[in-house]
Amino acid sequence: MNRRVALKLGAGLGLLGGAGFAGYQFWPPSPSRKLESMDTLARRFYASLDGNQRAETCVDYDHPLRQYHNRGVWGGGRSVLFGFTHDQRQVLTDLLYAGLSAEGRRRIPDEYFARWTGVESLRVLVCGVPTSAPYQIIFTGTHLNLRLGGRSREGAAFGGPQVYGDQRGNEQVGLPANLYRGQFLIGQRILHSLDEGRQKLAVLDQAPVQTQIELQGKHGTFSGIPASELTAETKALVREVVEHIFSTYSPEEVAYARECLVANGGIDALFLSYYRHGEDGDIPEAQVFRLEGPAAVFYFRGYPHVHAFLNIAMDGDAPLSVGEPLGTNPAWLDHAGVKALFETVLRAQTGADLAYYNEKSVAGRLRPGVIRSGDIYSLESWQENVAIAEVRGSNLSTALQAMLRDNHVPLDPTKTYKVATTGYVVSDDSAQLGRIESSRTGLMLRDLIIDYLRSNGFSRRS
Repeated sequence: MNRRVALKLGAGLGLLGGAGFAGYQFWPPSPSRKLESMDTLARRFYASLDGNQRAETCVDYDHPLRQYHNRGVWGGGRSVLFGFTHDQRQVLTDLLYAGLSAEGRRRIPDEYFARWTGVESLRVLVCGVPTSAPYQIIFTGTHLNLRLGGRSREGAAFGGPQVYGDQRGNEQVGLPANLYRGQFLIGQRILHSLDEGRQKLAVLDQAPVQTQIELQGKHGTFSGIPASELTAETKALVREVVEHIFSTYSPEEVAYARECLVANGGIDALFLSYYRHGEDGDIPEAQVFRLEGPAAVFYFRGYPHVHAFLNIAMDGDAPLSVGEPLGTNPAWLDHAGVKALFETVLRAQTGADLAYYNEKSVAGRLRPGVIRSGDIYSLESWQENVAIAEVRGSNLSTALQAMLRDNHVPLDPTKTYKVATTGYVVSDDSAQLGRIESSRTGLMLRDLIIDYLRSNGFSRRS
């Protein structure tokens, strides 16, 4: 199941509609010739908000939305175009530019979907109060999760995961004209610098799902080849691609990210991997690669176009985790484990006869340790609504019939079974359930999971 469509929505939508507003100045502002500091601009923007704007734009610093990073799928905040005055949009434009390096100012604002719309195709979320640290301002949109405000209270560089990308060169070998083609080219040089034996270790079959960027800590298991086993020439190229990735962001924030890397073993502690296949099919040479270590993930996904993720912290064993504590998870939950948890929650919280969650929709892993609501926001990052589908026993899919058999429940062909699942499965993947007679949607799945864990923790799962 390909969920990429969800990451393309929203860019530039509604701009033409805005032209119908009498006197409404919808043309995106250009950055001021002289930019004030990021903190000054953040405080000015916050002070300018009226009650309605503040209610939709601002959350507490410890709100779980601060941890959420699957951007392009709208997740909190207020639409810049229709949510703010022209003067406020000017401040937001300056704030975007002030939070980037000189190179970043040539990349982020020139992303394919945002190059004509500027900040007006984005949403903005304010976590905390910019008049006193810590705070974070997050610009989100298609191919973008840009965090401004510096390291998080938990010690995450950039305040948490950064997401960047560009549509140019879509489905073309070599990413022609893509804003981040330079990172691909260095990655390709790294691959070519490896001898045959090292290439066999580095090139793996299946790429992880794009949002799988959880920090594993010092006891993690990493795929690919250790950078410590690379030649001096190849290590130099690895440093070059890391610096190229960093070059988008402000020098102050990059300095702390480098400190995090050094504190966790530097380049030598990273593992390098490339992939042959992904959720979109066969991957051209070197267009998807990953550098991962105890407290860092650099995940460059250059096929069919660039969706890239960056996650770095000072302590990979105590990563960004925000919100209400929900219980202690005893061990890593990967694809099958997450599917099992979601299906347990769906059944328990709805009282349905059966539950189904497609394992291919799992957007990451759940780490061991204390789990908070922000971890669930990231784990169920598609923001799915729960759906209850009614399917007659004689029309149940083979997979659901097998579930009944596994639970030693005889199939009743005449019974109408209630199946708890997601809205996406009902609308786009219904063959997994069988022939649906009727369906209804309900709460968001992430809210159901949080409610379940609040009452049950991780001690009772079927």
